[in-house]
Amino acid sequence: MSFSYPVAVKFSEIDLAGVVFNSHYLTWCEDAKMAFLDRLGYGPYRFADEHRLALVRHAEIDWTASLKPLDHADIRVVVDRIGTSSFTLRHEIWRRGEHPLLTATCVITYVWFDTEAGAKAELDPHFRDALTGEGTGDGLV
Repeated sequence: MSFSYPVAVKFSEIDLAGVVFNSHYLTWCEDAKMAFLDRLGYGPYRFADEHRLALVRHAEIDWTASLKPLDHADIRVVVDRIGTSSFTLRHEIWRRGEHPLLTATCVITYVWFDTEAGAKAELDPHFRDALTGEGTGDGLV
């Protein structure tokens, strides 16, 4: 199963160099992660009901090209790794057009957090199954 999240570059996201300011890439990846998890059945209300959160533990960004005002891009999200209490998503940001171009790759590790205990927790088995696509035929790894 593939997942893609659309982005339209806004003028408010542009810096003095005329390209997207770097922090916006992380904001876009957070939006893409939330849409991805919602598609798996783990939207924000389910997290709240189950007293769990997926918190950023580590983030890396490699830029290969710039995005400019009015560009359109797609963030392709794939599961890169699943651990005991964490998982890693790879976000590839592709500029749309006749010749799509990879502009950045963001690899972000999230820790599974129990909001009642105030500490990290092992990944819920149902959440793990959703990430791997077990029982659905939709492998995401």
